[in-house]
Amino acid sequence: MTRSTFDVVIVGGGSAGCVLANRLSADPATRVLLLEAGRPDHWWDLLVEMPAAMAYAVGSRTHDWRFESEPEPHLDGRRLVHPRGRVLGGSSSINGVVYQRGHAADYDRWAAEPGMEHWDWAHCLPYFARLENSRNPAAGPSRGRCGPQDLVPAPLANPLFDAFLGAAREAGYAVTGDVNEEQEAFGAFDRAVRRGRRVSAAKAYLNPVRRRPNLFVRCESHVTKVVFEGRRAVGVRFREAGGPEIDVHAGEVILSAGAIQTPQILQLSGVGEAGHLSGLGIDPVLDLPAVGRGMQDHLGIHLQNRCTQPVSMMTMRHRHRWPVIGLQWLVAGRGPGASSQIEAGGFVRTDPSLEHPDLMLAFAPIATRTDPASVVDEHGYQLYLMAARPESRGTVTLRTGDPTDAPSIRFNYLSTQAERDWWPRAIRVARDLLDRPAFAPYDGGETVPGRGLSTDEELLGWVQASGRTGLHPTSSCRMGTGDDAVVDPSTMGVHGLDGLRVVDASVMPSIVNANTYAPVMMIAEKAADMILGATPPAPAPTGSDARG
Repeated sequence: MTRSTFDVVIVGGGSAGCVLANRLSADPATRVLLLEAGRPDHWWDLLVEMPAAMAYAVGSRTHDWRFESEPEPHLDGRRLVHPRGRVLGGSSSINGVVYQRGHAADYDRWAAEPGMEHWDWAHCLPYFARLENSRNPAAGPSRGRCGPQDLVPAPLANPLFDAFLGAAREAGYAVTGDVNEEQEAFGAFDRAVRRGRRVSAAKAYLNPVRRRPNLFVRCESHVTKVVFEGRRAVGVRFREAGGPEIDVHAGEVILSAGAIQTPQILQLSGVGEAGHLSGLGIDPVLDLPAVGRGMQDHLGIHLQNRCTQPVSMMTMRHRHRWPVIGLQWLVAGRGPGASSQIEAGGFVRTDPSLEHPDLMLAFAPIATRTDPASVVDEHGYQLYLMAARPESRGTVTLRTGDPTDAPSIRFNYLSTQAERDWWPRAIRVARDLLDRPAFAPYDGGETVPGRGLSTDEELLGWVQASGRTGLHPTSSCRMGTGDDAVVDPSTMGVHGLDGLRVVDASVMPSIVNANTYAPVMMIAEKAADMILGATPPAPAPTGSDARG
């Protein structure tokens, strides 16, 4: 980096930041600087490259920010750990490599809000297709096949997956070859994988263009604030590891640091609730109380059963098998090392009167330690449940004015009576699936939480004691036009400021019924067109897809 002035500075090299760096640097006359606080995603880093190593990347000081919530008032006052990727590629470098678009109704719900008309499913679908490089032979007409993001369906090689899909059929659910084309169904998940290796946003979007002379990428560069002249952003201040703070000037600044760190940076820069910022010694630039409010996440739990046959993936935990597993993955890109174990699932309605699914399910042929009662030394399988459409809203606020201090995070899970009533019903739907005849050859009984818990009160109490983050924080700087909005949905600019945009999961008006990796990349693709002034693709014709 020989000059300290850029046309665009992107803060955050995660899913959205990598997409933007690619698209905005396509014009060689535009100088783009991408600043990532985490480490580079080296090709030899097994914790990033190998999908099965996800469990070791999450919680690693070198790969994970390891945020922790405030005591959650409706989860027995527990503090929940919130993993976020601390590496180029962001959380796409440490996630479960699952790719889900979400249901069409999610985006149509966004579009029902004032000013959000062009964020409906018909306008978002072409951007999903643009980013996808689907290698699913069952993929339908709405899927993309020429985009940067490699996608392959999970192989479902373990016999427990056959039992899972068989149980879904017995329960009356649809089974499909493409759950991104037909979401209210069960099937193999699409995975962001190429020849057994993870394809993060950095691998998909950034690596192919790293040699552009107008694109500059700096890792281990922690942005401490946006620099303003009046109410116009003119650059950022950042600190490299062990070094002094550096100012760079920019024609515009784009925050893509995610739903936790984007509102943190805004508040550190003087954008937020003025009284709170003043109390921390930060000079307010703009009193915008909506910053950091409205955050959402999926709450999740695991049901686990003992497996009576030695067919689960439990043996991959045996260290003496690791050299063989590693060699198979390294040479052939196959085997347990190429899988995050979360290969199949589905989306269902817990109440037939609902118009769209409200429960996300993911199946894995292995038992894991989810609480002290978890079985980890014998064969088992698990069904992961997530609340697809929570009502609870949380906050991200500064504790201090020190950029190195983690912010105060509270999601307020289960803060509404409707959510508390929902969970026992959802658990019964999942138990019904696990009780189907297809599982009979393997079913050794439920180990977590155990069938001793059966009443609504008992099941809710278990959720409160065991529920954990779904790893999908969103909506802390939501798009919209009202007082509860931070970002203009037509420009991605921060209301009341010039030269500053936000593009990441924080802008979602509400959380989607899916893992958030794919929706974040879609948002970034759509935002890139807005920033470039490009003509957007025509909206998808009504009825041209299977409604998400």
